[in-house]
Amino acid sequence: MKTGYLDCFSGISGDMLLGAFIDVGWEEQELKELPHLLNLRDVEIAIKRVKSQGISAVKVEITAKSSNPPKRGFKEIARLISSSGLEKTVKDEATAAFKRLAEVEARIHGVPVDEVHFHETGAEDAIIDITGAFLAKRSLGLERLICSPLPLSRGFVQCQHGSLPLPAPAVLEILAEREVYFVDEEKELVTPTGALLAVELSDSWAEFPAFKVTRTGYGAGSRKLKSRPNLLRLILGQEKGANILSDEVLELKAVIDDMNPEHAGLFMKEVLSKRALDAWITPVFMKKNRPGFEISIILRPEDYHELIDFVLSHTTTLGLRIRRSRRVVLPRHEVTVSTIWGDIRAKAVIRPDGKKEIVPEFEECRAISEGFGVPIRDVYREVICSKEAKRRSGEEDG
Repeated sequence: MKTGYLDCFSGISGDMLLGAFIDVGWEEQELKELPHLLNLRDVEIAIKRVKSQGISAVKVEITAKSSNPPKRGFKEIARLISSSGLEKTVKDEATAAFKRLAEVEARIHGVPVDEVHFHETGAEDAIIDITGAFLAKRSLGLERLICSPLPLSRGFVQCQHGSLPLPAPAVLEILAEREVYFVDEEKELVTPTGALLAVELSDSWAEFPAFKVTRTGYGAGSRKLKSRPNLLRLILGQEKGANILSDEVLELKAVIDDMNPEHAGLFMKEVLSKRALDAWITPVFMKKNRPGFEISIILRPEDYHELIDFVLSHTTTLGLRIRRSRRVVLPRHEVTVSTIWGDIRAKAVIRPDGKKEIVPEFEECRAISEGFGVPIRDVYREVICSKEAKRRSGEEDG
């Protein structure tokens, strides 16, 4: 499994990340074509090699010819990305990242998401940074990206809203539940765009893992720092035990005895649509021998605020228990297999020994079963025995 490690010893910004991607092998031309694909005609991209304290790195400079670029809200940016010439996956990932940023800005400024208008983060360079980063990860074939804990600085930064304290409020919101530490620097080390990309692109957040290094690249920042070279290091290689992934999750629990069970069933359906990784209900007997149930929800740390608000608003509980834990999961991704009833989506899973197999999706198989009037076990068998499944397990060439 091709894995990357973002070694953010001097923080992270969008242009530093693009430079690091290029330094490990991403084609420069793909980045230079982005303004045309996004219909950003007034944007120019310069790529050059520089040195920071003797270390060679790639510097990416994105400039807009217009001195007064338009102020865009989330809807305008989403339309811009949607109408671009990028592939659908990159469009979806970049749009989701900007949506998260809009939600963060809305919380900070106390306004609805639709009223958020980006300034620095809505400018052309941020659009290039975000779309370019997702494109680079896919083009390089990175199946897993790990990010180091991020260094934060103290001081102030000037923006459209005036003088803001460092770390910038948006950075702290985006990095909620992520590991950070403070260093003796007065200049901004982690920008909102950099924080956003670190969270959205990374599969886990950890110190350097056991790793077989194959290539290293550096992306250069613009500011000169007093204590360190202003570089972002991207390390490519093979992680030891890469066929078993590990990341941090939160567990929410609430015990309830005064909620209509019919409402609880609807809640379970809705919470799984709110980015919860898993959820279940366990029957319990409470004090005074009253029957009730315990709701358990597994979620990513970055979805903490949204799901806490949802649970407290859509159940009768007055409080929640929260526990931080780690999980191990097998690598998987969505695939489409051809069957006698048409294409069906499934998961391709990699076992610890490297063996690949196809796992059917229940809802997909149920729809086929109901639509064609065939037993669901026959649909499962067809998916598991498909040519795609055999090819991935090594039974067929291709």
